[in-house]
Amino acid sequence: MSARLRTAAPALVAALSLAASACGTLPDLGGQRDVPTERPALTGATDTIREELGAGARSVIGARELVVKGRRFTWDCTGTVLAIYWYAGIDLARDFGRYSGNGVTRLYRTLQDASLLYTTREPILGDLVFWDDTYDADGDGAWDDPLTHVGMVMETAGDGTVSYVHLNYRKGIVVERMNLREPDVHQRVRDGKVTIVNSPLRMAEAGREHPDLWLAGQLYRVLGMGYLYPQR
Repeated sequence: MSARLRTAAPALVAALSLAASACGTLPDLGGQRDVPTERPALTGATDTIREELGAGARSVIGARELVVKGRRFTWDCTGTVLAIYWYAGIDLARDFGRYSGNGVTRLYRTLQDASLLYTTREPILGDLVFWDDTYDADGDGAWDDPLTHVGMVMETAGDGTVSYVHLNYRKGIVVERMNLREPDVHQRVRDGKVTIVNSPLRMAEAGREHPDLWLAGQLYRVLGMGYLYPQR
């Protein structure tokens, strides 16, 4: 256990789940058309921060509470990424008071106002991932709930498989998968072995079949470069 992060229990197994936290083709990378598709050149200092973010993420996997360097964070998807970033010395919640809405929306607006949103099929360690419609946030039964979930990228493999850490509402803080090259594929079976391509992300509803859009790649909205957020 890291000396910089306290957890109340040993790590849980990062298992696959049938649903994830509230908190074909891909012509427009998830529908976010008004953001850049390339990252700016990153410095060595930024790479060091991103390495710290990876260490922070590994430290919270399996945690039962989020207390980092004396600061307690809410037990939800936003609190999870805020805690990871705080581990690396970045306070992404510094300006939350300027915005309204849920934590995901405030985080999104924070990065939007700093021009730190972008999109790509191959995100990097430290990128924040925003998703829409992971649950019926307003309870109206319609598919019209933007910015309902957030996580952080750990790595992208050569085949486009993105490993991301997030708070799964059933399993806690785990690492799951997304592939923006194949957003509609849930799993693949080869030589008798099942490989997850896109983890389920739409919150399950008792007695109902999976909706048309329910996978991480299908509900993807945009990425955020929180590691470039200016610190005072």
